[in-house]
Amino acid sequence: MGLLVLIILLGGMAAGPLKSFTLGADRVDTLAASRDQLRAEVDRLEERRVRLEDPEELEIIAREQLNLVKPGEVPFIVVTPEAEFERAEPGQGAAGVDDAKTMWRRVADALAGLFG
Repeated sequence: MGLLVLIILLGGMAAGPLKSFTLGADRVDTLAASRDQLRAEVDRLEERRVRLEDPEELEIIAREQLNLVKPGEVPFIVVTPEAEFERAEPGQGAAGVDDAKTMWRRVADALAGLFG
């Protein structure tokens, strides 16, 4: 009977350190995964730094993302009317205004012009 009590007591005493060990192992795994992510990010940023040292790459970024031009060049933007029709909902005009409201607004303005 005393041996059984001793085994239960030793098992209870071992549960605390075992739990701490498993929590520590989980924390180590989490930190290792975080370290791997950070290393991948550092590698990606290092590659980008090397690319940005190239003058041609800088010019591409300046032209495409910042819309910069060289001195003497004439900048222009092409705007197509199809873009306005794509944004408008069905039953609306090119500017996205309801056709019926536009018509009634024109009638009201015409009547106001007659009596005003």
